[in-house]
Amino acid sequence: MKSVCAEMVGVARDTALDEPLEVMDAFVMQLPKTLQVQVRFGLFLFEWGPLLFIGKPRRFTRLASRDAERYIETWAASRFGVRRLLFRGLRDIAFLGYYRFPVKTASRVP
Repeated sequence: MKSVCAEMVGVARDTALDEPLEVMDAFVMQLPKTLQVQVRFGLFLFEWGPLLFIGKPRRFTRLASRDAERYIETWAASRFGVRRLLFRGLRDIAFLGYYRFPVKTASRVP
């Protein structure tokens, strides 16, 4: 989930995201069980989908930043509504965690 959060909010993957991840985990854990299962399945599909969706034989967390960005864009602009819906759900969970505890990065510090 850390890589998804980092890529969705536009910070480096090595950024410390402990507090945002705790918020995201807590949010998912309070969902009804059926939605928790769907989120887990969605993360699994998102993690292992690069081979299917952009032809890269590696997991999302192993993609180069440029490929990860392109991969995310294919989810956001997919012609399949279910895929766009899953993208928005993962993005919204990432934003919820990140903007609850914004992480200061070198590019954001004045």
